Amino acid sequence: MVNARSKVKNRIHQLLSTCCIKLSSVISDSFGKSGRYIIDRLLEGKTIDQILSGIPSKRVRKKEDELREAIRNGIDPFQVFLIKANLDVIDDISKKIKILEAEIAIKVKPFEEDLKIALSVPGVGFISAATIIAEMGDYRDFSSADKMAKYFGIVPSVYQSADKLRTGKITKTGSKNMRRILVEAAKVISRTRKNSKLERFFQRILARCGKKNMAAVALARKVLCILHHLLINHENYQEPEVKKTKPRITSSFAHKHDGYRRDDKSHQSGRIFGGERFEGGMRLNHSILFF
Repeated sequence: MVNARSKVKNRIHQLLSTCCIKLSSVISDSFGKSGRYIIDRLLEGKTIDQILSGIPSKRVRKKEDELREAIRNGIDPFQVFLIKANLDVIDDISKKIKILEAEIAIKVKPFEEDLKIALSVPGVGFISAATIIAEMGDYRDFSSADKMAKYFGIVPSVYQSADKLRTGKITKTGSKNMRRILVEAAKVISRTRKNSKLERFFQRILARCGKKNMAAVALARKVLCILHHLLINHENYQEPEVKKTKPRITSSFAHKHDGYRRDDKSHQSGRIFGGERFEGGMRLNHSILFF
């Protein structure tokens, strides 16, 4: 149902685009409270000036210039008819989803604690959490998170070429539905959890491989491993504090600062005033540069 609703939303975006209305470029959720208000008023034939004053969100109202740029034209009668018809479909699906969620809530009542733990993980909503718990079964059967990741086919395949072992695409064994839920959660994290530890992990993988889908799969595996740890230990997810790391000190940097001294003999022997000797170079004690 959620996928069906998403397809209808995409259809409405396309219809708005044909009218040169790029609402999604300004509002993150075009079908949220403010987005839906704007669409409904446009369908009523209201002007942008009439719409701006009534937008529920102050944050969105502050984007007046961007909204004026995104909404330059009105909507012709035929497009109005099509958009209204699709909005009715969205409303109908949303009502059914709420009924389904209520039914799921009853079914997962015995697993309420596990559900709360799963919901504490970024990117995991109620339906996703319930699906994950159902797909896992008894997570205590997996002695490690790696074994669980392997069971659900979200680990790279390994093959031998000549005398070398190489890794390829993920194995895709186990539940396809589980992998889809995890990858969706990873994509939500990459879009909405800016500067979180998980989002930074996604960005590191993306910088290394250059492919968003590959980075999302890697993050999905990490989310699964985190879930296994949390469920085994009965803990909720907490965002780790960012550790402040001291700057790396090099000899070229140290030359520019007071307190660094060495004579020719100590340089040749590898010994540094206030520092340590090691093979092939030098390492400075922080006490030299920071008092």
